Amino acid sequence: MNTMNNSTKFKSKNKEVRKMKGKIIIIMVLAIALLGAGTALAASIVNSKHDLRGGTAGPFKATAGQQGDQVCIWCHTPHFASAVTPPLWNKAVQATAYTAYGTTVAGTVPGAPAGVSKACLSCHDGVNGINNLINQAGTGGVTTGNNVAFNATNAGTAVVITGNALIGTNLTNDHPISLVYVETTAASLKVKTTPLTNWIGAATINGLLVGNNMECSSCHAVHDPANTLFLRVANTGSALCLGCHGK
Repeated sequence: MNTMNNSTKFKSKNKEVRKMKGKIIIIMVLAIALLGAGTALAASIVNSKHDLRGGTAGPFKATAGQQGDQVCIWCHTPHFASAVTPPLWNKAVQATAYTAYGTTVAGTVPGAPAGVSKACLSCHDGVNGINNLINQAGTGGVTTGNNVAFNATNAGTAVVITGNALIGTNLTNDHPISLVYVETTAASLKVKTTPLTNWIGAATINGLLVGNNMECSSCHAVHDPANTLFLRVANTGSALCLGCHGK
């Protein structure tokens, strides 16, 4: 009798365990689905054009050795960073004068590039050297912002961006940055709670804004090369533009 009871209890317990395992699997599947809902999975900056190590893709590459072996150092440092908005920024951003975009479709006027956009322009304006670092690799030393040795032909001198990556200091022919995003039907700008599908790092327009402002990072995911030009979403059918613009 005891044997039968034990067998019944064992079967019952086994059945409960199987049910529990099934529930756990369902929860995990739902969690993964929710995690990916509305956002795209991230690729890696490694071996992208923003990876300035020697031997990787892109036209601007450092010579191997110290800085040339580092992926993150060209933008970030764990110590002695500048006060620019992006975390632990490793470049001494110069006081460059920019010509801003005029009045926007929403009637707003952009200010001078600030925060994350100013950080992007510290390479892409063609004025500041991409090899201008505060904190060098290893025992390289801390400076107020020197042009470190980058390659054999530009050792110690400023290496500036050229070609299609060059934005310049005249921003009148570029999408406005460092301006408040204004929800307005008159300018066909969607409300900030509008959902976004398959955008990198954002599920709504709110997720694209930095302190309620449109910045370079609103359209570009600088660490994720999954889409061409580091766009947050592939611009097929003008998907990037139509994320915010209702036309």
